[in-house]
Amino acid sequence: MELEKKNPITIPPTRQVGSSSGIFKIVYDAAKSVCTVAIIYFFGYMNFSPAWFLAPLIYSVIKNETKKTNEFKRNVAKTSALQNEKDVILARIDELPAWVYFPDVERAEWLNKILRQVWPNVNHYAKDVIKDIIEPNICLALAEYKISGFAFQKMRLGTIPPRIGGIKVYDYNVSRNEIIMDLDIFYAGDCDISFTIKGFTGGIQDFQIHGLVRIVMKPLIKSMPLVGGLQIYFLNNPAIDFNLVGVADVLDMPGLSDLLRRVIVEQVAAMMVLPNKLPILLSNEVPAKNLKFPEPQGVLRVHVVEAKHLMKKDIGVLGKGKSDPYAIITVGAQQFKTKTIDNTIDPKWDFWCEFTVEELISQFLLLRLFDKDNAATDDSLGRATIEVNTVTKKGQTDTWISLEEAKTGMVHVRMTWLELSDKFSDLRDVSYFSFIIYSCLEMKS
Repeated sequence: MELEKKNPITIPPTRQVGSSSGIFKIVYDAAKSVCTVAIIYFFGYMNFSPAWFLAPLIYSVIKNETKKTNEFKRNVAKTSALQNEKDVILARIDELPAWVYFPDVERAEWLNKILRQVWPNVNHYAKDVIKDIIEPNICLALAEYKISGFAFQKMRLGTIPPRIGGIKVYDYNVSRNEIIMDLDIFYAGDCDISFTIKGFTGGIQDFQIHGLVRIVMKPLIKSMPLVGGLQIYFLNNPAIDFNLVGVADVLDMPGLSDLLRRVIVEQVAAMMVLPNKLPILLSNEVPAKNLKFPEPQGVLRVHVVEAKHLMKKDIGVLGKGKSDPYAIITVGAQQFKTKTIDNTIDPKWDFWCEFTVEELISQFLLLRLFDKDNAATDDSLGRATIEVNTVTKKGQTDTWISLEEAKTGMVHVRMTWLELSDKFSDLRDVSYFSFIIYSCLEMKS
């Protein structure tokens, strides 16, 4: 199929400011220049070493360049969300929709048109969810870092709806009592969210989220609407990015930005990443516990044995030293962390963990390695991704896996799949007991 090259995507220009804003900007730039000259003169007058202002200057340049790069990427993504699919393909041939790569994934332009129609109503619903559910959870999460006083002030998701790059409906290895579909969803809207934290006002703009959403229609019933309910969830943690504005922009350094991103990812995982699901009941014939706490497929037992030839991240006196590696193992929202082995590139963890698996199709185990630092963020040593379904077919695996996003390094992982059978009949009661605990908590509250 030959595509005509027309209607190229253009990056939207930056927002125009009014006369008062322009005067304020001129005054601000002039004051900033005067302060810079004064600081340099003061350092020279006091005979301080140039290193005292070279380090902040270098940090400022790096921060500004990183901010420009991120802003350009966000503008490209936002523009792509506004264009039709043909223009997106012509402009970004290296990031094609999922239906181009996979023949069993279908185009979803009809669904994108429906989303544009209902997006204003979703906007109002999302405001209530953010204020009533997400805000209290973020306050609790930030309390662990001794940060209090967080509250949302303004919540506007904008006019750009999420975009679905492709949709896949499964017709094999699926129960006759359910319909399973995956949606490749990408949101790069023009949201405008402001918040206060410890008396300071900040904001979040250019919020982006990209991930694979699964919708399960179950059970199929004989009366209208023919489907008893829906389960909506992410198979794995989605990729999230945003831009801090206001006072928070001044503090948009790696520590604060990573902290906010970590908290937001944790809240999304607590709501809609496996094994957590968003249940929607469509018929009174179906018990609510069947949607909230479905029966698991089995247990994945993981043994992270060791790693070798990892990258050297710590700088020693004579150059490159070693690393202090640890591993984080993730399946959906379930996560485990190994201990840290100091001063080695060949760590031996001998770490065991188990994951309750509810979905086998398109479910992945993610293994990430890091070098422990005293800084706000730890250096990445690479990652490995393993499809859970490959382990279930073999029953047991014992392999060395080369690390992705790393120059060198391999990790030794053993995995065992425990099928849900009479031998593990206690797992069948997980859903029931979880429902009882949930009911007791609801009655207490």
